[in-house]
Amino acid sequence: MRTRRILIIDDMDANRYVLRKILSAQSGYEVIEAANGAEGLARLDQTVDLAILDINLPDMNGFDLIRAAEEKLGSEHMPAIINISATFITGSDKAMGLNNGARAYLTHPIDADEMLATIASLVKSENRLERVERRRQVAVARSESLRAEKITLERFMRSFSHDLRSPLAAATMVAGLMKRNPARRTEELIKVLEDNLKRIDQMITNVLDISHVAIGGGIQLCAEALALNAVLEEATENLRLQLGRPLHLALSEPVQVHWDRNAFLRIYDNLVVNAAKHGAQGAAISIEQTLAGNEVVLCVVNEGTFPDDVLANLATPYFISTRSDTKGWGLGLPIVKALCESFGGSVSFQNLAPLARVEVRLPLRVGD
Repeated sequence: MRTRRILIIDDMDANRYVLRKILSAQSGYEVIEAANGAEGLARLDQTVDLAILDINLPDMNGFDLIRAAEEKLGSEHMPAIINISATFITGSDKAMGLNNGARAYLTHPIDADEMLATIASLVKSENRLERVERRRQVAVARSESLRAEKITLERFMRSFSHDLRSPLAAATMVAGLMKRNPARRTEELIKVLEDNLKRIDQMITNVLDISHVAIGGGIQLCAEALALNAVLEEATENLRLQLGRPLHLALSEPVQVHWDRNAFLRIYDNLVVNAAKHGAQGAAISIEQTLAGNEVVLCVVNEGTFPDDVLANLATPYFISTRSDTKGWGLGLPIVKALCESFGGSVSFQNLAPLARVEVRLPLRVGD
């Protein structure tokens, strides 16, 4: 349990001494003092848990001090107040104090047991109120999180249905043409059908992978022996044809790895396509593969920079940068991150003006 700060506001030195001695003998209390209303008001802040207040101060009465403190702090941040009087107080006096914000009344001479019991009761009450407030704050945060997730889900569903409709319509149209006229089953039409079905399959795979990662699982990999240089050369040539962009590939000596080929190509393709999409138009993209101990290091560098909001949301699926003028789901970089971690590796993103740099580090064997 945390230490409670108690402020004693009383103009009589002897009274403050007695109260301080009683409280100092107990653990869990930090005592501070004020000799008049103005000083007490100055020391009343959100760190004070309880105030013991003489209602007859030389510069203001206790009721005025409570009202001034409430104006200063706001009612939600007011400490518990115990009013103290040196004279007998009537029921109407107590009522006035309670109506003005006091939580309890004591009279001089102070009975130590009564004062400690009163303080303990008020502290317990404050503990309950704090727990209620913490639960309220958690509920508010959860509500905000659910609202953000709802917006994200709605955006995803719009994007997914929009993007899925195009390859699905193309595949349906080609299948219809070939069904109506078997003579039109050319290699070209079959390739169009195949390409669009692959696009659909990739969309669904991306969504399933991200969903699996979101619920605490990794992405399942199926490793095989690969000659990395050959894999990179073939993938780079395919990307050159796809992007129409200069790609400069620098390789180390031949490397044998034990990786999931398709998963690695998803990492590589995502990074190069992202560099082409968001980097300087027409500028070359550099890819360098090196070895560092038992790790393969792959660097993709392009002219341009990552937006700050992208760097802050690399693990947030469906996040789309405010600088992006292209349609998408914001899955590319989160999938790269998830795949690298499933390999037992890592990925880092940096702005090194005027360049953007991505570094992937993967063990020579999956899971090493």
